[in-house]
Amino acid sequence: MSIKTSDQIPLVSIIVPMYNVGKFALPCVRSLLSQTYSNIEILIVDDGCTDNTVDLIEAVVEGDKRVEILRKENGGLSSARNYGTLQSRGDYLMYVDGDDLIDPRTVELMVEAAVKYQVLFVAGSFAKTPPLESYEIKKSASFTLESGREHLRRLLLLEGESGSACSKLFSRLLMPDLMFPEGQLFEDLGVISAICSQVDTVAVTDSPFYAYVTRPGSITTLKKQGSKHIQDMGAAIEAVRQVAEGDFESELECFQAYCTLRVAMRINPDSFSDKAVFREYLRHARNLAKHASRSSLASRTWRLRCALFALSPKIHNVFYALYAAASGKAIG
Repeated sequence: MSIKTSDQIPLVSIIVPMYNVGKFALPCVRSLLSQTYSNIEILIVDDGCTDNTVDLIEAVVEGDKRVEILRKENGGLSSARNYGTLQSRGDYLMYVDGDDLIDPRTVELMVEAAVKYQVLFVAGSFAKTPPLESYEIKKSASFTLESGREHLRRLLLLEGESGSACSKLFSRLLMPDLMFPEGQLFEDLGVISAICSQVDTVAVTDSPFYAYVTRPGSITTLKKQGSKHIQDMGAAIEAVRQVAEGDFESELECFQAYCTLRVAMRINPDSFSDKAVFREYLRHARNLAKHASRSSLASRTWRLRCALFALSPKIHNVFYALYAAASGKAIG
């Protein structure tokens, strides 16, 4: 299958895992229904919801032939994404989490870039927001081209690429790399790294098409993390290492430090029956941070964060919280 040209209208599958997000699902679904691009299928994956999420969605999408609700037993985010991916028919695929929103022009502009530049992978940006009823960016969007190798490098340094599968458009030609490891947190990192290594060119925009909603209780805002987070982040780092090793050794050191810091800053010591495991992981994270704080590859922000964390995780967390509160955004 080749990339379709402008005289053909590619079908885009938008895959939306849903699990017990309740009323927060409605702004998400409405943002998908309001897309200016016409040829879409919206696959809502009911990942074994036990609340009224699906009932609320059904009332909004009733009669809309673009929407299909797929039902499965609960298996987690990766399982739901994979299920939707295998059921999809689109020439391109896009992933949206069930409580997030996208700008009405998101699909149209990303498909336009994919066709214009003949690329298999389009990467957008996102804005972290409180819960919203609608989302629309005001500025015009522009795209630039960079190699898959350069995009991977930016992921490793967390420079404008978070490693999330959201706010991106993927050609179906990239399957099976679009299958996510099930039962694992931080599942996107290995997948996006592998895709970067597979493509020659990426179309990139810094326009925040995607509203990444933060709310109490969502997966990404739980501040008390434990041994599973340590284990799964280790697996994600290893998956990225298998892709990048040999070409980006110094960048990998920074990446490991950043990712380990992001887990360590949120660890709940009480979740460990053996406190020695917690203390060893914190020591490990501080050592990695100390090394990364001296790296010429690290951004000024990450050098500062790593230096603060190496000095004192508590001081780092205080400054991080103050920055997030003052700016209205988080930085990882």
